[in-house]
Amino acid sequence: MTTSASPKLSVVITNYNYAAFVATAIDSVLSQDVEIELVVVDDCSKDNSREIIRSYGDRIIPVLQEVNQGHGGGFNAGYARTTGDLVMFLDADDFLLPGAGQTIISNYDPKIGMYLYRMNYADAEGTLGGLFPPPQVPLADGDVAGQLREMGHYSGTITSGLVYTRTALEQVMPMDAETFRQGGDGYLSATVPLHAVAKGFDQPVSAYRLHGSQHSQFAKAYAKRARWRIGHQQACFACIREHAARQGLQTADDLGERDPGHLQERLVSLLFEPELHPVKEDTRRSLLKKLRAANRERFGGKALPRNVWWILIGILPTGAARTVLSWKIDVAARPAWMNNLGRALRKRLGIVTG
Repeated sequence: MTTSASPKLSVVITNYNYAAFVATAIDSVLSQDVEIELVVVDDCSKDNSREIIRSYGDRIIPVLQEVNQGHGGGFNAGYARTTGDLVMFLDADDFLLPGAGQTIISNYDPKIGMYLYRMNYADAEGTLGGLFPPPQVPLADGDVAGQLREMGHYSGTITSGLVYTRTALEQVMPMDAETFRQGGDGYLSATVPLHAVAKGFDQPVSAYRLHGSQHSQFAKAYAKRARWRIGHQQACFACIREHAARQGLQTADDLGERDPGHLQERLVSLLFEPELHPVKEDTRRSLLKKLRAANRERFGGKALPRNVWWILIGILPTGAARTVLSWKIDVAARPAWMNNLGRALRKRLGIVTG
């Protein structure tokens, strides 16, 4: 159990129509070997989620929204009910691993405002798999405000792998619920490091469940997914500028223009559904040039295996370029020979090529 000198941990579970998973998420928090304040937000689910949530009685703090407000609104409502020194937002389809609460509390450092943890993948049944982000990808560590203001991005993670101090969240909450109906974690990742130091930890504390009904999966609707991400990233860029300006700090005029991830989304949108692409000045040639330059800036001498994708897409006709790009963004779509080649390159060069 925690001592009087230990920080208090609050966990906020945000739920919408995840009756199949929410009990597992709740149980994973209540079964920890440290005391945790648990707030469970239901965003007007149409399934029997509320019946499940109510069944826990006073072991949790239920927040039953009267109007559907989306991810960001759920974050706002749940955070408003917390009293902990540390606050973690846990998606209702994810769950904490055994010992996670003790790990989070043990890692508390008053100089740190944002903690980034790896997660284990889990399938729909809860069977654990590999790590997200993969171990080869370093998590942000230290003062990443400069990266945010120059690039609009840093190496981070998503909702259930993030823990914040209350003092850090007080600088940025509540968020605009309508702008962040989806991706509330993106807002926090874009703003908290402008006010607090971040630290990454390799030990996983949660499971990131992959299943067919989650928002992050658009099946094969590559362009639709890309357009959502572009809009979300642009909203985050606006928040970066706003929070930097509050502190009298400058931001680059071209946020996102040197970020391979953001540029890739724009290329996907442009190639698959050019008539709906939101960035009118983009061309395939200009985006590929920026992508190659961004990889060289970020990865130096190890950029070539990544840039092979962009070289191929640049020289192929549109139909073939779309096929190769689908292989780049969707591992499941890749032919076996390409996955085998990728594994061989990673082993030989000791880097991530996907």
